Amino acid sequence: MTYFTHVSGRGVSLAAMIAGATLAQPALAGDVLAEAKAMVEQGYAGLYEAPPETGPAAVTGKTIWYISCGQAFVLCAQQAEGFAEAAEHLGWEISIQDGKATPSVASDIIRQAVAAKADGIAISAFDCPGIKSALLQAKAEGVPVVSVQSIDCSADVFGSEEPLFTASVNMLGSTDARDFYYRFGELRANYVIARTEGQGKVISIAETSQQVQQMNHKGFMDTIAKCEGCEVAESTFNFGQVPSPATQIWQSALLQNPDAVAVEYGIDALMELGLQTAVRQSGRSDLVVGGGEGFPNNFDLIRRGTQTFSIALPFKWFGWAVADTMNRVLAGDDPAEMPNQGTGFIFVDAEHNLPEPGEMLEPKLDFRAAYLSVWNG
Repeated sequence: MTYFTHVSGRGVSLAAMIAGATLAQPALAGDVLAEAKAMVEQGYAGLYEAPPETGPAAVTGKTIWYISCGQAFVLCAQQAEGFAEAAEHLGWEISIQDGKATPSVASDIIRQAVAAKADGIAISAFDCPGIKSALLQAKAEGVPVVSVQSIDCSADVFGSEEPLFTASVNMLGSTDARDFYYRFGELRANYVIARTEGQGKVISIAETSQQVQQMNHKGFMDTIAKCEGCEVAESTFNFGQVPSPATQIWQSALLQNPDAVAVEYGIDALMELGLQTAVRQSGRSDLVVGGGEGFPNNFDLIRRGTQTFSIALPFKWFGWAVADTMNRVLAGDDPAEMPNQGTGFIFVDAEHNLPEPGEMLEPKLDFRAAYLSVWNG
């Protein structure tokens, strides 16, 4: 069953609701603001779609290697933890491996898993071109590789080559991670429009080296463009510049735009990597400051008034989703017909959804129970 969110008395899926809002052209200024405020109210309730209701029972007794995008990063560690939880219920023996955000490291791990005769490999946030040779080896040896938050070699941005992931997790109706991040950007824009009453300049901090982050920014820009009273000053950087010179880039953006009313970004971790310093040194306590991912440190910043909002992602759910997709592959389901695993977003600010200090935010939808009802037959 798909979890439905309600706007103006009509039930629509999250994907359809956001897509419908995106395609509604032209829109009056008042309509844009009203739609943004309605979206924020839904975001406080949780914009989630549920996991599949049907599927194969647990294919037990398998050995699966999971390659984390980097255990030093909270989001990667949380996904790995979610996968480990799911694997225990599926009756698998697993090996959690640290990809260290480095394609060459991930490639070596894939080769090791193939040599160890693993029954399957799950991998998070490594795009196909960077690990292509290892994927070709896994394919030649018949070892399935299931990806989450990764882009396959068949994507247009990579030349539409042969797909090398056996299957990619379908989140919110798409196996292309860029679509998820585009929606992520759209939602941040809606919060900014609603919070600023659709008036003023927004500094948008955009990471340029990753395809998903480019789409994250595009989702924001396409949506904020509908706001007639909004103006955007873009500040671009890449991960290789963090923390320096990225901190100086962000400081310059704030200095050059003293009339800005908001600072937005799609990566909450930036606040601990120089952005918080840039905002503090600007002396602007009145700024709307916010992003997304939703980590305990950011929730503490919201409590202190340094950060205004975060759009939190259910990272452990991502781990369960890749486990369910792998289970379907092992059961012989068609990799091209993987069902929507759901997931989604929830809006957090000082008045809404803050978890206990030090805690990640759990989704309001019990995704674990949904998966277990399928796996237990």
